[in-house]
Amino acid sequence: MSGPALVRTETSRAPWTQIPDALRRLWRACLPEQKGDVARALTINLVGVAEADDGDTLREAIDKLQRRTPCRAFLLLLGGDDDAREAELMATSRCHGDLRDIVLESILLRVPLAAIDQMPGLVRPLLVNDLPTHLFWAAPWPASPSGLDGLARLCDHVVVDSRRFRSAPSELQRLVDRRTRGERLSDLSWLRLRPWRRAMAECFERFPWQRQPARATVVHGKDATAAAVLFAEWLEQRLAAHVTLDGGGGEGSVPDAVRLETGPVSLDLRITKQQIVSHVTTAEHCFLPFSVPLSKGSDGDLLAAAIDML
Repeated sequence: MSGPALVRTETSRAPWTQIPDALRRLWRACLPEQKGDVARALTINLVGVAEADDGDTLREAIDKLQRRTPCRAFLLLLGGDDDAREAELMATSRCHGDLRDIVLESILLRVPLAAIDQMPGLVRPLLVNDLPTHLFWAAPWPASPSGLDGLARLCDHVVVDSRRFRSAPSELQRLVDRRTRGERLSDLSWLRLRPWRRAMAECFERFPWQRQPARATVVHGKDATAAAVLFAEWLEQRLAAHVTLDGGGGEGSVPDAVRLETGPVSLDLRITKQQIVSHVTTAEHCFLPFSVPLSKGSDGDLLAAAIDML
């Protein structure tokens, strides 16, 4: 049986100064043509930030999110025209007979880089009261963090996607520093590593672990640099392993392979046909390989998972 139908309004436009009036018109646009009622089913405010060229990626993430976590979403696309200070508004409703529940109110702003510091003042009065507010920073780490900091102060929780970082090792350390200061911060790259952590844990179920020197190599491509650094740090913390990064991998967003040796035990894990295939060899046994499926979740699914974990 199919679920409730989703109805999307036409996109409307309004100057930044007239967004409150445009939101009221958006509400009226959601009213059923026949008699009936409309209500907001929103559970969070979301502020999403991406570079203008990644606008489609951000829209797709928000579209996925609305099915799990109805929200009022502000989509800030960095690098817009200095003169085109116009918002694009759209709403999606879930229909139950004559009843409609608004599950997404989307306000898209093309923001010139020089105007990013103005965004907290623009967004703050438009947030739905008494709902948690999340910031999704789906852009490279900014050269000047003032725009990020201003938006983060509006929010209860910040989600980043370190896959987009240009200098992953140093910029991941900035995330650690912020968490140390008490900021509530999640990273989609860490969530993408859940199958890898599970596969490694299952390897260690096949032999008695004795703490001894361990050496590992993590093979990754450019887009998986942040994930590889995070996984290497995890291995160092859990096993006191000496880990080497090999950047000669493919184009995925997670490592391609991990090889680890500790005493007489060797582990070889690598991606084959969307599975992590793991081989465990000890002095006494060569175990049959086993596999763990890679995550099939989109960025929107991962974003929803990060919000659910708060």
